[in-house]
Amino acid sequence: MVIAKIPFAVPDDPVEAALAEWIEARGGNPFMEIAVPDASLRLVQACGRLLRTEEDRGTITLLDRRVVTQRYGKAILNALPPFRREIS
Repeated sequence: MVIAKIPFAVPDDPVEAALAEWIEARGGNPFMEIAVPDASLRLVQACGRLLRTEEDRGTITLLDRRVVTQRYGKAILNALPPFRREIS
């Protein structure tokens, strides 16, 4: 399975915008508190389509370098089930 980019949601949902405003008002970071967990969940679900049981095997290639170059990348990788990582 090849995943071209981290599956961030398009930021045009009015409910999400209101939640982001609320998080900012209390001093939080909406990107780290909404976008990153949501993208992590979407990525886990995509990987789950390949690996249905513990005996299943497969290769998942994530082409988005942000997973290793941005500080939020570690949070996204840590959300995934245990796996062998190769970064090139």
